Amino acid sequence: MSKDSKKSLQDLKEVTNQASELAKSIWLAGLGAYGRAYDEAQDRYEKASKETPRLFTDLVDKGTRLETQAREKLGEVTSIGKTVSIEERISKMRSSLGFGHTASADDMQRLEKKLDALSKKVDALTKASKPAAAKAPATKATAAKTAAPKAKAPRKAPAKKAAAKAE
Repeated sequence: MSKDSKKSLQDLKEVTNQASELAKSIWLAGLGAYGRAYDEAQDRYEKASKETPRLFTDLVDKGTRLETQAREKLGEVTSIGKTVSIEERISKMRSSLGFGHTASADDMQRLEKKLDALSKKVDALTKASKPAAAKAPATKATAAKTAAPKAKAPRKAPAKKAAAKAE
């Protein structure tokens, strides 16, 4: 072999060795990153498992405080509603709707006056409509008399139809 070919073969081996070492370094770096991530995850898990009881008790304490606050607010709201009894509410509702109202003597007199006035108006309207009602039938009677002479006598049925009806 010539010197040039030995030298190029040596250069090739050297480049291959460098590439192999670089690939191995990349592989080891990835493996190291995985190991570090695993260790950190393990540490966080252990820390979280140690803190879990404390975190749980903190949440329970906060929930207890919120519950007492809510009960206090609810008690305030219900005490406001208790100041007015149910009977009072019912009586207010009845009075607003007009139930349970006993009529006084003044109310009765006022209603009688309105009833008398309405009766007079109804009487006046019926008296006014009686002459018009009396005129209306007379008009209908004269219309019937004038229409009667104009009416024609019924036609005789054709012979074929009369024969068919007879059978």
